[in-house]
Amino acid sequence: MNKRRYFAFLFFLVLQLFTFSSPTKNLVPSENLISGKLDNGLEYYILKNSKPENRASLNLVVKAGSLLEEDNQQGLAHFLEHMAFNGTTKYQKNELVQYLQSLGLSFGGDLNAYTSFSETVYKLQVPTSEADLSVGFDVLKEWASEITLDPKDVENEKKIIIEEWRLRQGISQRVGDLQKKILYGDSWYSKRFPIGFPETINNATSKILRDYYEKWYQPQNMAVVAVGDFETSAVEQLISENFSSLKNKTTPIKKEFEIALSKEDSITIFTDPELTTTNLNIMWREKTSSINSETAFKKGLEKVLFNSILNTRFSILSKAKDSPFAYSSIYNFSLNDKTGLYAISSLVRENNINETIAIIVNNLKDIAINGVSLEELQNEKINLINNLKTLLNNKESIKNDTYISSIIDYILNDNTFLSPEEEYNLTLNLIKDISIENLKNLSQDILSLNYDVLITSRENMKSSLPKEGDLKNYIDNLLLENTSAIKVFNFNIELPAIKNNPGQTETLEKNKDYTKLKLSNGIEVLYKETDFDKDKININLVKLQGSSSLTYPEYINTLFLPEILSNSGVGDIDYSSLEIYFKGKNFSVNNFINDYTQGFKISTTKSDLNEALKYFRTLIASPKFDENIIDSTLKTNRELIKNRDFSPRAVFRKTYLETLNSNHPRRTPLELQDLDFVTKENLSTAYSNLFSSFKDYKLIITGSITETQLIEVLNNYFANLPTESNLAPLKELDINYPKNNLKKEIVQGIDKKATVILTFPYKDIFTIENRTLYNSLSSLLNILLIEDVREKIGGVYSISSSATLEKFNFGENYLQIIFSTDTKRVDEVILKTKSVIGNIQKGEFPKNKILDIQKNYELNFETALKTNNFWNNYLEKKNLISDYEFYTPMRYNEIVNYNSIIIFSNRALDINNCVEVILLPEKED
Repeated sequence: MNKRRYFAFLFFLVLQLFTFSSPTKNLVPSENLISGKLDNGLEYYILKNSKPENRASLNLVVKAGSLLEEDNQQGLAHFLEHMAFNGTTKYQKNELVQYLQSLGLSFGGDLNAYTSFSETVYKLQVPTSEADLSVGFDVLKEWASEITLDPKDVENEKKIIIEEWRLRQGISQRVGDLQKKILYGDSWYSKRFPIGFPETINNATSKILRDYYEKWYQPQNMAVVAVGDFETSAVEQLISENFSSLKNKTTPIKKEFEIALSKEDSITIFTDPELTTTNLNIMWREKTSSINSETAFKKGLEKVLFNSILNTRFSILSKAKDSPFAYSSIYNFSLNDKTGLYAISSLVRENNINETIAIIVNNLKDIAINGVSLEELQNEKINLINNLKTLLNNKESIKNDTYISSIIDYILNDNTFLSPEEEYNLTLNLIKDISIENLKNLSQDILSLNYDVLITSRENMKSSLPKEGDLKNYIDNLLLENTSAIKVFNFNIELPAIKNNPGQTETLEKNKDYTKLKLSNGIEVLYKETDFDKDKININLVKLQGSSSLTYPEYINTLFLPEILSNSGVGDIDYSSLEIYFKGKNFSVNNFINDYTQGFKISTTKSDLNEALKYFRTLIASPKFDENIIDSTLKTNRELIKNRDFSPRAVFRKTYLETLNSNHPRRTPLELQDLDFVTKENLSTAYSNLFSSFKDYKLIITGSITETQLIEVLNNYFANLPTESNLAPLKELDINYPKNNLKKEIVQGIDKKATVILTFPYKDIFTIENRTLYNSLSSLLNILLIEDVREKIGGVYSISSSATLEKFNFGENYLQIIFSTDTKRVDEVILKTKSVIGNIQKGEFPKNKILDIQKNYELNFETALKTNNFWNNYLEKKNLISDYEFYTPMRYNEIVNYNSIIIFSNRALDINNCVEVILLPEKED
């Protein structure tokens, strides 16, 4: 019996078992979701949600994307999305973006859109005042019916869209396009990628765009989604007022677009001179259905459990020093509403393709024939339930965008929208009935499908890669061979109890924003109780020192130390049991080592707090550096370094770092000889030099923990940390940036674009005020660069600046601008970019832009203030910089104004001290 018939026969037997089963129960959307339909057919969906506070996310969903384009319209659904921001009846040209910026919204953040195969979605995030909500829905209505499509604006936007197309070119695009061709076959999807083609973009006219707009942008083909901190009745009224008057012009007939299952097995081997690794993808297309019934939901849970079991196996196997792959993962997702994809992706070491495939196929066959162990299944069930429980406990911190995505999925794919409570309860009810037999059936289903294999590798590996026919025969033989049962892991894993004498905690002072405590071993603590996440606690243990205090060989070891330490195991738990230990636990303990700081970051739920701290104390008492993990880590990195220079972008990054940092050895990429420093002994020495004593460490704790609970934790786990000896102090690395203009060009690759990084070293001193001004200068610059470089000359699709200014950077502070553009326009765009900076320094920019960034700061501040991340960052800086403060919007507006930006920009930036690094192609293919 051949492999296809064998697994099809098993599938037939299973199917018979369910032929006479009771009818499935349909799922009902959450009662929290208010939905309705206007007389003109427009649907609306409203959900009240308090995160972020006083904010609303508004989306216009047009059920039309690239699939509905005619031949002369390819790429124009996406083009039309661009034109929505270029003028409507009420908001001429770029007035819409500028108006929304005046409300404090940021282009690309609060204001954005996307086009896919089946939909075009416009997104706004606005404050929830009556006036702002009214404006928000007015803008959605303008997009729905009033885009002007002025011929001049159409011509101008062509340059920007071509730059977006150009930005996507490169090795990722070449591999991605090949993968899409395999996945979509001869379907309409393979002929209608949303970005389109330069020819149709350049030939677009206002009339062709309007044909698509009027045909598909009709109320019967649209939905409005609103999620936020508002009164739902008021929002429902706004939707009715704004959209009821819209008329349907025609009733276009939509086609059904199918993606066929693979009719036969296929092998594709692709090599490219710019690839640096060998990657294996095994893919199976499968028929799927919407998750709108208990049966479909249960099938989804089976897939989650199945994937988790296999991914745990693959992860453990990847850590062995003789593993043929550095990484392997199974996943599934929908290609459309009727077809899905199951895939396994692997990063193959050296040329171990056959060995990697053998492990994958044998694990699938093992489950198909022998099932999984009961312990494996129960472990993953507990893990999934605990993850959902944590999500449920923190439901009040779920942000609008998460709900928006689920609602759009419901609108387009009929996957029923459920609240966190409903999803948790449904999972509890259904998961208990998922058996080993269900997972056996799932694996049989996968193996009964035809497979598509894609191998991508370096050009110089071409001769040593297997031939397509030989590889197909190898896989077919694997599927027919007998399979031995996979080794069962040990599931009885626990950490031993910690036996330490508790210390003492003293409360020093209670401030408005935090409480300061001191432990009996001298460690100082800053603490803030929050309820932003109802079940989350963050603990950061930090010291000023870092790898700067170590020798170069020790520094090299610190680059790998956190990864090797976290993967080697803890206590009696070795690396192969570590993943099993973490199942069902919701905490993480991560070691970090930077140039000037080191420490541990602990994140946990309340129920896992003591286990997390027991793990932490076991880890620091007897750190493990497993030889398997060391060898495996170094083997992967040797291969990456050896092949790095095949990648133009890697050479570009290397040249940039060498140029900016004057070839300082700690700022340039690693070389092969650096890896020789990494040994078990040297890792242990580096660890001892940083973590043998916790003298001068600072502790920051935020989250859902009371002071009484905290003091007990501090006494038992932190006040008894060793603090007897002094470790070496931090040492400035003395890294010097160039003092004048410096330009470097790298000519490599065939990308149809130039990539540019402009770096302006910071010229002033560090103060909290200067840090605020520097970030504000970058915010202002981002607005002006979009207006002047993108919109006015069409030189780029995306251009942005970022400012880095920290006290403990010791001079390594700068303003950086990154963009890609046409190779023929590099000098023009650089000159225009520098002229924007020069105009700021001369005060030749609209004063109202300062009001825009002030308003944006206010909106972001209000949101950030209600997050643990904000308080973590603030208290960490406060612990290291005694006079550190955050600026309220009122204080910010006093510091940041038209004159202060002009004065500061001249102090901070020298237009004649710019490091330009440019990547150009050898040829444009």
